[in-house]
Amino acid sequence: MSVLNYFQFARYRIQIQAKEPILMPPYSGSTLRGGFGAAFKKLVCSLRSPTTSSYGAVREAECRDCTLNKVCPYPSLFETAPSIDAQQLRAYSDVPRPFIIEPLGTSGVYQVGDEMEFRLTLIGSAIDYLPYFVVAFRELGEMGIGKGRGKYTLTQIWLEPANEEPIPVYSWEDEMMQNCSYRMTFMDAQDRAETFPTDQITIRFLTPTRLTHNGRLDDCPEFHVLIGRLLGRISSLSYFHCGEPLQLDFKGLLADASDIQIVHHQLKWHDWERYSFRQDARMKFGGILGEVTYSGDLKQFAPYLALGEWVHVGKNCTFGLGKYEIL
Repeated sequence: MSVLNYFQFARYRIQIQAKEPILMPPYSGSTLRGGFGAAFKKLVCSLRSPTTSSYGAVREAECRDCTLNKVCPYPSLFETAPSIDAQQLRAYSDVPRPFIIEPLGTSGVYQVGDEMEFRLTLIGSAIDYLPYFVVAFRELGEMGIGKGRGKYTLTQIWLEPANEEPIPVYSWEDEMMQNCSYRMTFMDAQDRAETFPTDQITIRFLTPTRLTHNGRLDDCPEFHVLIGRLLGRISSLSYFHCGEPLQLDFKGLLADASDIQIVHHQLKWHDWERYSFRQDARMKFGGILGEVTYSGDLKQFAPYLALGEWVHVGKNCTFGLGKYEIL
């Protein structure tokens, strides 16, 4: 029987077309995430603050004081926090947001007519808000993104099922949505895990991955660090966004994980910065890139490693950090 019976997620590929020149920074996930958040709040928020960003986003969080915060989609997606009656994970000051925006294009200038693509992964209850995401990305196209706020048209959205061809979801030609009910589950991760070797795996980190150990960022994570952060993320996503606690012997698993060793790695640290409007400061978001090979009895960890390929691992996953693949 599946350990996670109600864990659901869906992944989409989104295509936009530049209506004006768009200048994207070296890592565009932050730009897409920041602009999208501002567009989303502009669409749904009934409150307005006199202090706003250049996108029109409210600087200070107002959701906790709003009478509509129980029904508004914004706080559940962008300011998720444990409820006062949460029975588990009450020590979390916040919890992972149930979406990931993953850039697929390159940095630089997109000229008029050029197309850009990125992925959107929605987890649990966030899948029901897909129409909001579509409208918000259309709104962001009118607001503009990148340096100079170049405008774009949202042209296509495809669903990306596991092991199947992409399925159309949205087209600008008719602005109709379809195939919105599809979900992937933990069983898809279990099926993927069946293809993994059980004694040695190589993990390739594709976007900067930020894993902490003993309060510090780790530039060469031991397996127990990686799996500990991954299980923590999956557990939190499942409990707060899928309505199901992850029932595992965490201490036993981490003890077993300590027996798995690094046999080879080609990891490097990649630094980059983004501007945080909420904190009014430029912030560093460096992380590891490259490959690491672990050896040991990996069978019990394989389904969670497979799920992590979709939901990422570590800090700042909402703008695409922490993406990896099992080779």
